[in-house]
Amino acid sequence: MKPGSIHQVLAGFARGDAISHEALTLRSLCRELGFASEIYAPADRIAPEAAGDCRPLGEYRQQATDIAIGHYSIASAATDVFLASPARKILIYHNITPPEFFIPFDASIARQLTEARQGLPSILAGMDAVWADSEFNAAEARALGAPTVKVFPLLFNAADLDIPPDPAVLAKFAVPMKNILFVGRIAPNKGIEDLISAFAWFHRNIEPQSRLLIVGSDRSAPSYYAMLKMLAAELELDTVFFERFASPAGLSAYYDVADCFVTTSQHEGYCLPLLEAMHKGVPVIARRTGGTPEAMGDAGILIEEFSPQELAELMGMICHDSSLKQTVQASQQKRMEVVQDRPVKDELLGLLSGLL
Repeated sequence: MKPGSIHQVLAGFARGDAISHEALTLRSLCRELGFASEIYAPADRIAPEAAGDCRPLGEYRQQATDIAIGHYSIASAATDVFLASPARKILIYHNITPPEFFIPFDASIARQLTEARQGLPSILAGMDAVWADSEFNAAEARALGAPTVKVFPLLFNAADLDIPPDPAVLAKFAVPMKNILFVGRIAPNKGIEDLISAFAWFHRNIEPQSRLLIVGSDRSAPSYYAMLKMLAAELELDTVFFERFASPAGLSAYYDVADCFVTTSQHEGYCLPLLEAMHKGVPVIARRTGGTPEAMGDAGILIEEFSPQELAELMGMICHDSSLKQTVQASQQKRMEVVQDRPVKDELLGLLSGLL
């Protein structure tokens, strides 16, 4: 029997957040397949600019014949509502950031992450289905007791980026310089301090006419954000730009002005911005960690341990060696052809088949 609805429950919702982006794309797919579908999150955790895309958790209602999808990455009141729902339940496991990353910056978030990991085994045991957005995440869920976990890679929607770029962003960075770009939450596991240190070497010794653009919300860990700004000031870097939240048109513009995308993240469940950068033709350098290799495939450049000087030299090669840059871009184009050809609707229907 076809359920009347497939609703999603999240701990929070904000534009630019990977889980929120996943929920939006999944909602569109469910609606295309003929299901009623909404997204719910606690009212105080819905970003003001995203209020039209997400409904307050207090409005959530479903029947036993419906399907509820819970996105799980941190302990939240949303989890309790999801677990109490009479609907058949699918948990999408997005990985839980190890709490030790947050302990120096936000003890409250660290506690939530600890609680989320402690409660995960019992939650997994009560699900009708468990999905993970990478094999890395699936393996962790299996190790915590989930009998069967299906991999449903993070959804990528090219239409989100194939829009006219924000002219204000293009104008701001119109003076020709080499632009190193990072996109993602400004959170302690992202290792942005390593990127700033590498950029300091790059700026002083390789390419003085250069900028580092850090694009992403600072709401996850304001103390970490403050520390990064202090680090940039201490290193006397006046071309590090903390751009914070970006609109869709703004994000398109940042990718358009970028010469190289670099992430030195120390923990990733998948990392959607890697696909965004590759789609926009920006050469990618990424630290090999967690689900990052799954997102990259055979494309771009994956790095292991590195010093600031080594990463700076690699950024310089990408920016100045046109042959290397073209080789990297060609590998990324092939990767994105695979991503774009993914039969997402068939994949989703296959995963739902046991519950319909």
